[in-house]
Amino acid sequence: MTWLTPGLGALAAAIAIPTLLILYFLKLRRRDVEVSSTLLWKRTVQDMQANAPFQKLRRNLLLFLQLLVLAAGLFALAQPELSAESVTGDRHVIMIDRSASMQTRDGNWKGETVTRLEQAKREALEFVDALAEPTWLDGVMGGAEAGADKATVITFDSQGGIRQPMTADKGLLRSAIESIEPSDAPTNAAEAYRLAIAQAPPRSVPDRDGTLIQLPPAVGTVHLWTDGKIGDVRDVVPGPEDVVLFNRVGGENAVNIGITGLRAERSFESPRELSIFVGLASTDTRPRTVDVQFIVNGALTSVRQAEIGPAEGEVSEGRSLPGTGGVVFKLDRAAGAVVEIRTKTADNGEDMLASDNNGWIVVPPSKRLSVAIVSPNDFFTSLALEGLPFGELTQLTPEQFEQLGANASQYDVVLLDGWLPDEALPAGNYLVLGNVPDGFGLTVTGEDEMVEIVDWDEEHPVMSGLELGGRVTIARARSVDIEQGSAIEVLAESNEGPVIFDASNGRARAIIVAFDPDASSWPFDVSYVVFHAAAINALGGVTGSASAGTVRPGGTISERLPVGARNVRLAIPDAPDVSLAAAPDGRVAYGPVPRAGVYTLNWNGASGITDEFEDGTATRHVAVNLLDPEESDIRSSAVLSFASGDVAASATGSAESPRRLWPWLLLAALAISLFEWWIYNRRVYL
Repeated sequence: MTWLTPGLGALAAAIAIPTLLILYFLKLRRRDVEVSSTLLWKRTVQDMQANAPFQKLRRNLLLFLQLLVLAAGLFALAQPELSAESVTGDRHVIMIDRSASMQTRDGNWKGETVTRLEQAKREALEFVDALAEPTWLDGVMGGAEAGADKATVITFDSQGGIRQPMTADKGLLRSAIESIEPSDAPTNAAEAYRLAIAQAPPRSVPDRDGTLIQLPPAVGTVHLWTDGKIGDVRDVVPGPEDVVLFNRVGGENAVNIGITGLRAERSFESPRELSIFVGLASTDTRPRTVDVQFIVNGALTSVRQAEIGPAEGEVSEGRSLPGTGGVVFKLDRAAGAVVEIRTKTADNGEDMLASDNNGWIVVPPSKRLSVAIVSPNDFFTSLALEGLPFGELTQLTPEQFEQLGANASQYDVVLLDGWLPDEALPAGNYLVLGNVPDGFGLTVTGEDEMVEIVDWDEEHPVMSGLELGGRVTIARARSVDIEQGSAIEVLAESNEGPVIFDASNGRARAIIVAFDPDASSWPFDVSYVVFHAAAINALGGVTGSASAGTVRPGGTISERLPVGARNVRLAIPDAPDVSLAAAPDGRVAYGPVPRAGVYTLNWNGASGITDEFEDGTATRHVAVNLLDPEESDIRSSAVLSFASGDVAASATGSAESPRRLWPWLLLAALAISLFEWWIYNRRVYL
C-alpha cells in the first residue's frame, strides 16, 4: 500500500481527533434549580459527571462511531492506493500478435508449455476478467455501462484487424480473444495501431474566439502482447497521452532452424537441367545439422544434409546474427512440377518453430519461346536479346508484321520497338517500347523531359530483382492517364508519373514502356537486358503464370487466367474451397492469404502454356511461402523501439497499476454517519 498525501492526512488527524475528544471533555454550563428529590434526576447527574472536565471518559458508542467516521475521512484524505493487476484509465486496447513466430512453443502458462499465442490469449483473458464492472449505483446514475472499463480487441500479423470494437461486455471480449487463430504471415503493427486510433473518441477545446481546436485522439491504455519481432516497429507512433504496456511472450534465447530462401532456375544452355536453391538459418549458438528432403509431385526424390553455422557477430540490438547454410538440389526434368522442401533436425537439437520447416516451389515446364522483333530501325533491342536462350528470334519489318494479320499469334511474344500498327493490336502477347497502343485504357496527355525512374513494383515477376532507382534517366517520356476501371498495373513510375505498364483488354496482353529506351540511359545498364528477358518470359507464360514462391502469407494471390475462364475455384490448404470471379481480362485475386502451402486454381475453359489440362478442367498451382529471416529469428525482444520512444517489456508479464481506496473510505464514512445518526435518535448508550 502507498499513500499519495500522507502529510496532509497526518496534519488533519492532529487537529481533528483532539478536537473531537475535547468536545466530550467540555463541561456544560447549567442553571441551578432547587428540586425536592434527586431520585428522578439520576440520569441527569450522570450526564453532569460525564461532562465534567478532566474526568475519565466512559464507554460511549456515539464517540466510537464518530471516531470511525473521522478515521475513514482522514485515511481518504491521505489517498491510500493498492497495486493490483489493473490498468490506467477506463479505455483499453488489447493488441495481440498472431504472426508466424507466435506459433513458437516456448510459451508458459502456469507451468504448462504452450505456444506464444496461447500464452498471450490466456493472459489477455485474465486481464479481461480483471476489468472494472459497473456497480448498481453507476447503473442508476449513468446507464448500463457507466463506471465500467471498456476495451477493444485488435490482432495483427502483416495486417491489422478489429476483432471486437470498444465495449464493456466481457462476454464479447472473451469470445473475440478465444477466436484468434495463428497465421503464417510476418509481423507489422503500424496498421493495427492506426485502427486503435480510429476508435478513439474525438477531442476538442474551445479557442479564445469560441472556435473548437481539434486535439490528437487519445487511444487510452494499449496492452500489447507480442514477442517483439515487429518489422515496422519504427512506423508505430503512440500519442503523447497513450500508455503502452508491452507484455512480452517468448524467450530471448529461443532456438529455431528455418527455410529463409527458395529459388528454382533452369539452365539457359540446357533447359531440362533444373536447380533448386534452399537457404537455411539458425538461431542456435552452436553449429547444427539438418536433413533437407526434396519431394517432387508428392514423391520423395532426395535427402541432402546441410550444415548451418552458429549464430555469431553482434548487431545493433546486442544479439548475434543467425547462422546460415544452404543446399542445392539438381534435377533433370523438362516437365513442370510442384516441389516441396522439408527440413528435419539430424542432431536431436531444438527447433521450436515448425511453420518455417516447409517450403514449396512451382516449377513451370521447360520451354523455348518464339519471339518476333518488329522495328523500323532497331539496334539496342536486338543486341539485348541476342544472347538469351529463345527457341526462335525473328526480325520483321512493320510491313511483314501487318501482312501476318491474325497469324501474328504464331509467335509467343511480339516485341514492337518504336512502331505501332494503325489498327488495334491483334490477339497475342506484346512488349511495346516507346509507344502507347490504343485499346488498353491508356491516354497520352503530354510529354515530360529529363525524368528519372524513382519507384517500381518489386512484387511483379517482371520487375523483381531489378534496381532502377537513380540509374535510369529519361530524356523524353510521355505523360499517360489511366482510364478508371482499366485492367492495368503500373510497373514503374518516374518523378512525373507512371512510365511502364502491364495492360490487357481481353484479346491481347501488353507490357508497355511509354518512353523510347534509345532516348534514355537504360540500354547502358545491365537491368535493361534483365527486364527484356523477364518481360518476354512473363508474356510467354514461362514465369508469372506459375508462381515460384513469390507470394507471402498475408499477401494476395493474383493470377491472370486465359480469357473466358469460368467456374473458377481456389483450393486452400486445410480450408474449404472458395469461388472466384474472373475479370474480363482473366485476372483473379484472393487475399489476404493466411497460411503457407500450395493453393490450386481450377477452372473450365482454355489453359495457359504452363497449366495442366484434363477433361475440360484447367489447373494451376500457386506456392505460398514465409521465407522471412526476421520472422524465423524467434528470439524475443525486450524493448520495442517505437517512433515516439522505447517501451520496455513488463517484468511480470502483466500490467500493474494502483487501485485507489479513498472513494471506498468515503463511502464507509457515510455509512457509519448514518448509523450514528440512527443510534443518536434512539438514545441508545452503553
